[in-house]
Amino acid sequence: MKRLYQKSEISFALVWIGLYVVVMNIALQFCGGFDDLADKTVPQMLIPVICILILAIASTVWILRNGLTEKFGLCKFKGNAQTFLWFLPLVIMSCINLKNGLTLSASLVVSALMAINLAVGGYVEELIFRGFLFRAMAKDNLRSAIIVSAVTFGAGHIVNVFNTSDIFGVLLQVGYAIVIGFLYTVIVYKGGSLWPCIASHIFVNGSSVFARDEGPFTQLVAAVFGQATPSITEACSAALIIIISGGYALWLWKKTK
Repeated sequence: MKRLYQKSEISFALVWIGLYVVVMNIALQFCGGFDDLADKTVPQMLIPVICILILAIASTVWILRNGLTEKFGLCKFKGNAQTFLWFLPLVIMSCINLKNGLTLSASLVVSALMAINLAVGGYVEELIFRGFLFRAMAKDNLRSAIIVSAVTFGAGHIVNVFNTSDIFGVLLQVGYAIVIGFLYTVIVYKGGSLWPCIASHIFVNGSSVFARDEGPFTQLVAAVFGQATPSITEACSAALIIIISGGYALWLWKKTK
């Protein structure tokens, strides 16, 4: 990996993206994807958890051994918390899965394993997209680096069509993930650290396992639109994410040095 990195940082990043997508989709296919969590067994869930932990450990150890923690953002946040509005918009966006409250739709162990799989996946995605890919491109063209990092991160979620029957939900996910990717990239560029994005990404992914389908947010959607079908509710949730993430990203881009 070191030889590939020295030869071409972009190729290095693309190899990691491909490795992550292929390995995790094969692992998720083995456990039956994201649907019907209550029907999954502990042995099924262990496969994706083990795979994502191996990728997380391998990527982190490689960064540490090569002294690249500063370059790839595994370092202290360098921005001004007040200028970043104390990350309150990021916190609000990260709590989107709490909008209807929390529930346990499967056994505690199975739910915990899925949450670990998704949470660690968020950590790995930050290393790959905001670390490897963004830094590889930023030294030549910052604007292109930000756009490509955000778009590839969002578009990469299209592979989830193979792991769920909710195709509409995946398409919405691609859309708002691009905006979230833009926000995360701006935070990394302006603050020099991945940790705020890692914390947000881990919480968003992990809490999704325990999110309720119906609750206060659903009732609000029904009051506004006269009904709250799953599609309408998902669209409203996606719109909320886009508004908060996009607005915060633009604020940071204009206000921070």
